[in-house]
Amino acid sequence: MGVQRVVVAVNKLDTVDWSQDRFEEIHQQVRAFLTTAGFQSKNIGFVPCSGLTGENIARRSENSQASWYSGPLLVDQLESSDPATRALDKPLRLTITDVFRGGVQNPLSISGRLASGSIQMGDTVLAMPSGERATIKGIEVDNEPADWAVAGQNVILHLTDVEQKHLKPGDVICPPSSPVQNISSFSVKALAFDHLTPMHVEVHKGRLHVPGRITQLVAVLDKGTGAVMGKKRPRLVQPGSVARVVVEVEAAVPLEAPERVVLRAGGETVAAGLLE
Repeated sequence: MGVQRVVVAVNKLDTVDWSQDRFEEIHQQVRAFLTTAGFQSKNIGFVPCSGLTGENIARRSENSQASWYSGPLLVDQLESSDPATRALDKPLRLTITDVFRGGVQNPLSISGRLASGSIQMGDTVLAMPSGERATIKGIEVDNEPADWAVAGQNVILHLTDVEQKHLKPGDVICPPSSPVQNISSFSVKALAFDHLTPMHVEVHKGRLHVPGRITQLVAVLDKGTGAVMGKKRPRLVQPGSVARVVVEVEAAVPLEAPERVVLRAGGETVAAGLLE
């Protein structure tokens, strides 16, 4: 799923008199589960804390029963994590979350979060999968007018030179010079939550959802290294396994690696992973 580091807050330790034995029991069980799921031990942190009193969250517990723990506070664990890098140098990518009419001055607007790149007033953009062009008439960042916006920001874009019928939630805004491709078949490195077979699924990415089918189970992969395990093209992927699968969708959609997608079937999430 692309998550590299996990910090586990072992809450309510005050209700068991800050029992170190109970903490170690939880620590061992959860660490075993997370390492089995593919996380490296060095990227897993544990903090005994109390959400009710705030102890070991932003301030160290002064309770003598908790004196056995001298590690970092929960806030310190979080702040020591490497911040997510914003893809400012990559082409513009914005997945539309909503399309609406804002009034006479802004007859057509869209909202979404910039996943990469930047945008400014007057830019010409491309809406995919329709391939229609539009011009940026106005920008709002966190509901405040702005001349430009960059990756990581939530924006409202006021558009001209495009009709509403060409825009819908799940579409992608990109530059004409570097458009996202519309694809109808792709490979996913997926974590299975249920048994996977060649089967009909719904592909979800944010507001984008399209019917499709798992057409091929390529291989089961090692959770830590990604190396192929066992024979290729298994007939079945067990829950909890990581596998490379090929998915075909009924209509071409704007997707590209390494975006996250969710696969659902029968109203249940059966797998989730990254496009390759």
